[in-house]
Amino acid sequence: MHLFNKIIPLIFLFSSGLFAQYQININYESGFEYRSQKFLINDIKNEHSRRNIHRLIEKQDWIKDYTIIFQPMKKKVFISIKNREPLFILNQEYFYDEDLIKFKYDQSNKKLIEVSGSVPSVESIIFLIKLVQSSDLINFKIDKINYSVVTGWDVITESTLIRFGKDISKKRVKIFGDTLNYLYDNGKIPSIIDMRYKDGVALDYGK
Repeated sequence: MHLFNKIIPLIFLFSSGLFAQYQININYESGFEYRSQKFLINDIKNEHSRRNIHRLIEKQDWIKDYTIIFQPMKKKVFISIKNREPLFILNQEYFYDEDLIKFKYDQSNKKLIEVSGSVPSVESIIFLIKLVQSSDLINFKIDKINYSVVTGWDVITESTLIRFGKDISKKRVKIFGDTLNYLYDNGKIPSIIDMRYKDGVALDYGK
């Protein structure tokens, strides 16, 4: 995961009178930018004590870890924040990271996997993402994952619709692996890979 440091200097007065003018440096140690980051900056401006700043940061569910260093003699505060890195969005309501930690989706503009439907388990989502995107043979990039009680799991990549059905069994996973080997040897990528057959797979190359 590519990381970068984004330092945002702020200067404001604590109205409580505990501090004079302070320079606040916020360092985001993550490549993902949330809309919530802008809201946090504004909220910090309105806080009046160290304790309140700690409480405010701890309430942010998108923050994985943080440190705060106060330097009263230099009139400076350094806040270092490590964001959670979302892997997918579920039903336009929640982010999930790779550890399946759930936190509120804040409409951030970022290209992530969108998952929709009444999914039976979020663990299955992670499993499908790793199954489809970790292949060394075919470079599938997932755009969306849909789940339906009628058709089961549909994984939509940039080039192909992969239909796994409701049952992601060990046998079906093996058949999918064998299919990728076949596609690699054949040198052609189908528009649809239908894994819902009991003992095989159907390939549709479309136009």
